[in-house]
Amino acid sequence: MFNRNHRMKVLFATLIIVTAMAGCAKEPYRDSAVEESVATKDAPHTLDVFHIAFAPGADETERTFSWHTRGMNKKGVVELSQLDEEGNVLSSETFEAAGEGILRGFSSHKATITGLEENQLYSYRFGDGHRAWSESYTFRTQATEDDDFNFLFFGDPQIGAGDGAQIDADGWDRTVTTATEMFPDTAFLVSAGDQVNTAHNLKQYDGWFFPEELTFYPIMTLIGNHDYTPFADYFNPPNETGLGADDAGSDFYFTYGNTLFIALNTQRNNIEEHREAMELAVAENPEATHRIVLMHKSIYSSADHARDEDVLAFRDGLVPVFDELDIDVALMGHDHVYVRTYQMKGDAVVEEIAYDEAGAAVDPEGTLYLTGNSASDSKYYDMQDSSVYERYAAVALQLEEPTFMNVEVTDDSLTFTTYKTADQSVVDAYSIVKVDSGE
Repeated sequence: MFNRNHRMKVLFATLIIVTAMAGCAKEPYRDSAVEESVATKDAPHTLDVFHIAFAPGADETERTFSWHTRGMNKKGVVELSQLDEEGNVLSSETFEAAGEGILRGFSSHKATITGLEENQLYSYRFGDGHRAWSESYTFRTQATEDDDFNFLFFGDPQIGAGDGAQIDADGWDRTVTTATEMFPDTAFLVSAGDQVNTAHNLKQYDGWFFPEELTFYPIMTLIGNHDYTPFADYFNPPNETGLGADDAGSDFYFTYGNTLFIALNTQRNNIEEHREAMELAVAENPEATHRIVLMHKSIYSSADHARDEDVLAFRDGLVPVFDELDIDVALMGHDHVYVRTYQMKGDAVVEEIAYDEAGAAVDPEGTLYLTGNSASDSKYYDMQDSSVYERYAAVALQLEEPTFMNVEVTDDSLTFTTYKTADQSVVDAYSIVKVDSGE
């Protein structure tokens, strides 16, 4: 069991009031596969819901959900309520969910809510389409003035890869809480894949879903090699293209503000399908100022996976596509190490870059590649000899302690700052400024 006291953010003071009214104090870590909810026993019309995946939608006006209930092939709905600042309900709308039975007698439900307004307080709850409802959860959308926003990026949590699911879950919880307390206005979170160590282990998924912040900050998850097929039972990404697909899912994309995000399923090494998916995403969003690729396997790293055959194949195949499509940055995981490359183009370092007075790269050519280390403290890989990565790595570190990255986005800039969870000190920072972005 965990006994950490949760210090909620000032931004969410109203959320605390609403949550308290709904009676949803944070539950201790538990194994959803074997325990039953006391609330369900005591209140027959209360729906026991678990593994709630709250995620960004196709754009900032949408969010997606996936959640589990007990019993096979159960109907599911999600009710969205718009609230005033005192937590009073202004209006409500119900969205139907697609559902299907999965192993061990659970039903998986997926739904998308639409029509969200900026800088607005909302609550949501899940129902069975009859009388039973879950507890309510709250979130606030961000203001999108001037296209400024930030998001948080976390390297592989991989719950269960360390000294046990509970210990790993506690580390993951600590990092998520630290990051969101530092950046309470963050628009969303990104998990680099390998949410768990063993894809069919429900206790490990209980640990990944443990941070209460994941019910009011949407988090986009990537398909990792340890997640594999069950990924589709837990998460509901937007705009799935059907390209780069396997049983776990496919390449997908979404936008937020002025930025296009393209997520690649690196369990599939079909470069042409990944190219087609990226071209589709770019064609559908020609006005996006920034283009960011999200992928699990890092193609420029410095630890155990740096020279894997599939990683090198991705490097050979994807780098030319990134160059052609003017991808600004690729955010990656998999190698459990921190790496920031130089600006890379055609698998070579861009030699001529101008910097402004603040040290930001001005209109640099090529793509920046960033690999995030473990966010949970569950596992780290040893660095390889520097001859493997010194050609492309501006920074390569194995700190053997959890970190996270904050990404600040404006109309003409991207700033990537990585922090240690333990003391919030800066590990590394890098900025790109686009002088010609508005032309």
